[in-house]
Amino acid sequence: MQINGLDVPSEYVAFAARYRDAQGFCNLRLKPERDSFASVLQTELAQIYTDAPELTVRTAKLGVCFVADGCYGQPGSVSAEPGAMADIVDFTEIICFGMAGDGSPFCFDYRGARGAPSVILWDDDYWRKISNSFEDFLLLFS
Repeated sequence: MQINGLDVPSEYVAFAARYRDAQGFCNLRLKPERDSFASVLQTELAQIYTDAPELTVRTAKLGVCFVADGCYGQPGSVSAEPGAMADIVDFTEIICFGMAGDGSPFCFDYRGARGAPSVILWDDDYWRKISNSFEDFLLLFS
């Protein structure tokens, strides 16, 4: 499956197929409240998007919701929190694949690694890398 010219990891396609009949609702809880790098993480994977049209729509919404506005998207502004990344304003190499219970998006980040995307999360007020791969991401949940 491709979204915006990016190959969705085959592991994700297989995972999404298991939740298709549940309309993507999975409500997975973290085993330990840690990300793949052992930093504290408090979230859950509430829903995933199971088909190309929904992945495309959810990904397009990122560019509408996260725009440089004088606060978000300022160069050089990076949170000091674990895994924090600079604000993303160009979502051409990002695919939104799910959301946490609070509505925060989980995304694949292909920037710098088109064949092996990492997993990132909007963590209240900053983007955060939480796993190097989707396989590592799945290991976080029970």
